[in-house]
Amino acid sequence: MDLFHTYDRLTALDEDEQVGFAYYKKTGQYLRYTALMYLEKHGDKADFNALETDEAKAYETRVLERLHTGLADVLPEQQFIPAGTNAELQHLPRYLDIAPHRHDFFELVCVLRGHCLHKVEHAAVTMQPGDVTIIAPNVRHYLRAEPDCMALTIKIRTSTFDNAFSVLMRSGTLLSAFFAKTLYARHYRSTLTFHCGNDAYLPELLLYMFHQQLEKKRHYNYVIEGLLSAFFPYLVQNFEDRIELSGEDARDERMIAVENYLRQHYADATLQSTAEKFYLSPAYLSTQIKRQTGLTFSSILRRIKMEHAAELLKSTDMRVEQVCEHVGYADPTQFIRTFKTFYGMTPLRYKKEAQKIDT
Repeated sequence: MDLFHTYDRLTALDEDEQVGFAYYKKTGQYLRYTALMYLEKHGDKADFNALETDEAKAYETRVLERLHTGLADVLPEQQFIPAGTNAELQHLPRYLDIAPHRHDFFELVCVLRGHCLHKVEHAAVTMQPGDVTIIAPNVRHYLRAEPDCMALTIKIRTSTFDNAFSVLMRSGTLLSAFFAKTLYARHYRSTLTFHCGNDAYLPELLLYMFHQQLEKKRHYNYVIEGLLSAFFPYLVQNFEDRIELSGEDARDERMIAVENYLRQHYADATLQSTAEKFYLSPAYLSTQIKRQTGLTFSSILRRIKMEHAAELLKSTDMRVEQVCEHVGYADPTQFIRTFKTFYGMTPLRYKKEAQKIDT
């Protein structure tokens, strides 16, 4: 695997960056991404004078209005993550100015070299070499790569995140608490940054992932997911003491502890036992969960059970009856009915479909 070639690909300006660089040399400013879209529509990316026309200005205004109005304000994962994959890597473009936005998936920003301006909601920071920032869904943010910057972004589906990193989610670390909070809280506005400095392993791991993205050989998506499953534990193992939480801090540490407790004791946890664990009344705990997540205690616990059941069906030889018992269901019929509601098929069919994919 030629990582030097991959590094060179990241260093060189791609076609869009070259247009941005030409605009930068002419004006001293970054090219707005909406302006680049207009130039592509116009048919001549070198005709910067076309950006001064009323037609171009009206086009950019319409695009920005769509971006900041209603549901268009949240960019959907299907627009950025190809079908059949759970993660997509891209390099952060230089000389292009992308408008602030939100999206409904997790995004990682990994700075390999140089610096990157990152605005999260109303706060701005300059990311340094070795910084890895995890952006929660629905957080408005803005990224601007400096000319010397080499950075990768990794977009990860929220719908598959909990399953893919289920072990890490139960680790009881600040990272697991952050993920638990962002998966369930409707208005959580935070990012988490690991300051990894000049660590030698992380850049190489990121280059391996990006190389897989470029080559798209057979099973490349599974290779990327496997490397990501090593990426997060490595961050926690080596840089947990260099974590910075930005944006909206966790307001109720007790609720984070409750969510982590459920992930570790989902098979036998009840509202009563969980409330007793944290010296709360069941009614108060139920109210707080509803207020902070918009979900009931039972719906959260049911989702966690189903996700673990799916993982067991996919990755072990356990029979459906054993999985049912393992995740805390006494009635197999209820388990099958609930599983089918979540995944659109019975547990047995899910297991057979997962085996087909593996082979």
